Amino acid sequence: MSSIGAWLDEARTDDRRRWLLVAGGVVFGLAFAWVHWLGFVVGGAVVALPQPSIRRGVLAGLGFGLLSVLTFGGWIAAAGVLDTYLAMGQVLVVSVVIPPAGALLGSLVRGLR
Repeated sequence: MSSIGAWLDEARTDDRRRWLLVAGGVVFGLAFAWVHWLGFVVGGAVVALPQPSIRRGVLAGLGFGLLSVLTFGGWIAAAGVLDTYLAMGQVLVVSVVIPPAGALLGSLVRGLR
């Protein structure tokens, strides 16, 4: 039985497997973030781990955070309350900053060996 590190090293060299892991990580992270803010950190970590370099891992984490903001904005727009949301001041700022910041924090796990 191989270790998780060896399995991830193999996945990092196979583009198809890496993209499948990232796509699954996005779905898992968004689902977890739907019920708890810690999902942003976990999602950032999960999408960063299969990346071949630390830099790409951090960028993948940032991408996950920005995708989370866009997903939430789309949900708010679909509910028909986007104007109200955009006028909420501090609530708007906090809800736009937390997902990318949490995902960036989680993506730093890619630097661990």
